[in-house]
Amino acid sequence: MDGFSIGVTIFGGLGLFLFGMKIMSESLQLAAGERLKGILWKVSNNRIKGVFTGLFITSIIQSSSATTVMLVSFVSAGLLTLHQSIGIIYGANIGTTITGWLVALIGFKVKITAVALPCIGIGFFIRFISNEKVRYYGEVLLGFGVLFFGLDIMSNAVKDLRNSEAILSVMSHYSAVDIPSTLIVVAIGTIITMIVQSSSATVAMTMTLAVNGLIDFPTACALILGENIGTTITANIAAIGASTEAKQAARAHFLFNFIGVIWIMLIFHRFFIPFVDWLVPGNPYSDILAVKSKVIADHMAAFHTCFNVINTIVFLPFVNILAKLSIKLAPQPEGEKDEFHLKYISTALVSTPTININQARLETKRMCGIVLEMFDLVMDVFHHPKEKLGTQVEQIIKLENLTDHLEKEISGFLVSILQNNISYEQSEEVSSLLHTVNELERMGDNCESLLKLIRRKYEQGIEFSDEAVKGIDEIASKVREFLVLLNDNITIRNKDIMTDSKFLEDRIDELRSELRKGHVNRLNEGVCDVNAGLIFIDMLSKFEKIGDHAYNVAESISGVRVF
Repeated sequence: MDGFSIGVTIFGGLGLFLFGMKIMSESLQLAAGERLKGILWKVSNNRIKGVFTGLFITSIIQSSSATTVMLVSFVSAGLLTLHQSIGIIYGANIGTTITGWLVALIGFKVKITAVALPCIGIGFFIRFISNEKVRYYGEVLLGFGVLFFGLDIMSNAVKDLRNSEAILSVMSHYSAVDIPSTLIVVAIGTIITMIVQSSSATVAMTMTLAVNGLIDFPTACALILGENIGTTITANIAAIGASTEAKQAARAHFLFNFIGVIWIMLIFHRFFIPFVDWLVPGNPYSDILAVKSKVIADHMAAFHTCFNVINTIVFLPFVNILAKLSIKLAPQPEGEKDEFHLKYISTALVSTPTININQARLETKRMCGIVLEMFDLVMDVFHHPKEKLGTQVEQIIKLENLTDHLEKEISGFLVSILQNNISYEQSEEVSSLLHTVNELERMGDNCESLLKLIRRKYEQGIEFSDEAVKGIDEIASKVREFLVLLNDNITIRNKDIMTDSKFLEDRIDELRSELRKGHVNRLNEGVCDVNAGLIFIDMLSKFEKIGDHAYNVAESISGVRVF
């Protein structure tokens, strides 16, 4: 096989490996569902608990990148602090080494096709079973098979490289024999992993090269060090467009891996490599390839695990220092207040449905909070028009424009989620969120309409009677109570919300009817004039419309009404 064919075959095998990992990771996340999010939410300030949480989640979904991206989302949402996320990052780094052990213990110890092809066949047919949960596990099996089939293709292609003198000559120039050459190899590992965005894939590729005798054990380990730095690019990409706190969590991931690599390099040849050799039986330096190939992958997997475990032990007492360094790398800009900036949704759509939907939920809750803020400002203007009509009107209009912007951005993000492989329940929730943001935007429009009526009332010198003001306050208090109820429940599917929602909706409708009748009576008695009455009736109508939209949101977030 010529050099070009070998290169194409290796890249094809790498593509299959990455595709298999993607299928396996996404299917595991779908199978685990909301449990992953629940586990993260329960993390306390206990660092050790955080480490085990990160280890557990990454062991389940087989992707430290997915875990750290999830962390970026949660830190951005304020559900996790920077300090809590650092402990989970430590654990995620340990959890990702499991893939290396799978490759070492299965990929190079048994005939891969004997494992991969049955997994692909069985997994493919399990996908046709009606039970959704079983179907996901079938996809996990399919992904597992594709992953190892890709590894087999890479391994067979790399064997042919041993016959190329040119390749062997190039490889010999990039051996980790001292600190300068080790630095070069680490840089190569970093760059390759930044491009591939999967340390598991590059570690598997490194193992393939080592098992086939193209690189020695120290060089393979130096590449693994670089791959640990390169994998941090994914979280940093996800943090683009996210909050400053999310950027700090991504920087913490980079710092942990980068500083860990630097200090390990200082003891790399003298202490660390000999320690791994002492820990794992076998001779990875044997001149006989058949002898070396049986143990070198095990040594590499052990090196990867030892690197992350020892780093975690060393860095565990220094979480606060790492947090301070992260803050220095991503400081909060002075006076930063970009309301039109999506706070919880990053600009890079991560193909992890649980993360995506959670981001959309949190942004929707933010939108609900903005509508509540608008409503409060409008009522403040109603009571103090002379003092508030200047500055506060501008703020209300700005918030209304923000609700329009958020509705457009969140809806676009939700449509992107629907284009991914998501479960039926997740599809239902995305549709529900689409409906919710549309209703919230209409509520914002009605708040602006109320403001225009209040402004007209003031500019025309119209005064409401005490009874009319009392009536407006009464219906407004019920509308506000409804908005608070939605704001407290908008991120959870709570059917119990419908009892309170039905009561509030009915009460708002009753108040509108009662207040209209009271207004007619005041007109007959000469207490109110016609112009005041028109504005009063229009205001009641806007309050009722906000209540109607609020009820639609309640039906949506409770799951009572499916869209």
